[in-house]
Amino acid sequence: MELRFQSMTASYEKTIARLKKELLKPRVRFVSKMDDFTKVLQTCCLVCDVTPAQIMGTSRMGDIKDARHLFVYVLRQHYALRYTEIGRRLVRDHATIINSYRVAESYIQYNKDYAKLYNTVKELLGLCN
Repeated sequence: MELRFQSMTASYEKTIARLKKELLKPRVRFVSKMDDFTKVLQTCCLVCDVTPAQIMGTSRMGDIKDARHLFVYVLRQHYALRYTEIGRRLVRDHATIINSYRVAESYIQYNKDYAKLYNTVKELLGLCN
């Protein structure tokens, strides 16, 4: 019985030592996507001169719509958020987010003013090469 108790104690001590090591130097790095979402939202609002409520809202006015497209594009392109995740946070269907991404992609390619907005957002977020 004494030997069995010592064996169990030794086993637990090894487990506790391993857990302490894992706590002090974790192998997995946790990153909050919510922080990225908020940071990108604030930056897009600053650059496009709109409010977060307008981007999150349902307005189809030109500047607001363009800011929303840019917001979706940056989240997908640079932060690798899934369409469904972006849609869930914007209270929209994933198909709407796919369309928004494609519209922004087209604007960036063919509209110089929109491309400047995009480059400004990238610079402010530190995404430039």
